[in-house]
Amino acid sequence: MLKRFVYIFLLIIIIVSCGKNASSSNNNSDSKNGSSIEESKFYMLSGNISGEKASMYLYVNSNKNSISGYYYTKNKKALITGSINNNKLNMQEVDENNNMHATINGVLSDDIVFSAEIRYDESNEVKDMEFSLNRNIPVYYADIVDYYKNDSISNSIFSYHRTSFSFIKNNEDETSNADNFVKYIEEECDNYYNEWKSLLYSGSSNITYEIDNTVNVGYIDSRVIALDNYSSMYTGGAHGNTANIQEVFSLENSNLITIRDLISDFNNPNLISLMREKILKTGSTKEDYFDFNAITLESSTFRILPNSINFVWQAYDIAPYSTGITEISFDFDELKPFVKEESPLYYLFI
Repeated sequence: MLKRFVYIFLLIIIIVSCGKNASSSNNNSDSKNGSSIEESKFYMLSGNISGEKASMYLYVNSNKNSISGYYYTKNKKALITGSINNNKLNMQEVDENNNMHATINGVLSDDIVFSAEIRYDESNEVKDMEFSLNRNIPVYYADIVDYYKNDSISNSIFSYHRTSFSFIKNNEDETSNADNFVKYIEEECDNYYNEWKSLLYSGSSNITYEIDNTVNVGYIDSRVIALDNYSSMYTGGAHGNTANIQEVFSLENSNLITIRDLISDFNNPNLISLMREKILKTGSTKEDYFDFNAITLESSTFRILPNSINFVWQAYDIAPYSTGITEISFDFDELKPFVKEESPLYYLFI
């Protein structure tokens, strides 16, 4: 657990400033060692869709002319993706299976004002979308670096990817130390790469190393920032290891907020009953778990979303690999009776 926390903390550069000398928008590649660096931007926006209050988490890669993200209303989360060219937006709202449900056309200005129309396919209804940077919160912008390295020798494959964020803190104008974090990523990648090469030199064949660590912003408000880490690693064997973890940090002191800071009593019978009901609604059965009656939220991690708190158990936490990751959702009213009143997150339930 400590190793995972240190890795996340180092990787995201939590609550640092990215002032005038923040990283440039150019992408770089190094043909000598097969590595490449891809740079993009994250923006936290607030606004409305035809008068309905909404928030938007937006990712922009100017070099690839790509744009994607999510928007949230009180009762909806929607994935949006598409292209941006000379500030003009050509986007789609899609579901998890990439089926399109709406088209979005408009502009994203240089000062990050998102102005567009969204047309829903089924109803043909058209709504206005107006968003701008949410400067009322401490963190609303980040530079993103994605580091890649790929190689193949005969039938052996090496693939590495890791994301790093450099956040801006409102009302500060200092330079981030992002280069040091890229150096850290390069060193870690080289360790895996050298290990892979040593196996080949020792006579092994068909050696596959696939390491992927992708970080996205899951939630931001005036008090906390939550980062989603999706990681997978395969270095041989029947299957690799995967994890889907959100780390929640206080914007006041950068402390990690854990599930023990949230729940007042993991053994509360009403909470356990509600939790079990939600687990079974995911489509699993009691027999899919090691010991269904022993499961509590204490063995999970939690994820903050604008409209809910989700609880997540990784593969092997409460069930075998074949069951996979288990995730259940509570709206704020459902969970409130079980939350510590002194919790740093209690304000979410008021």
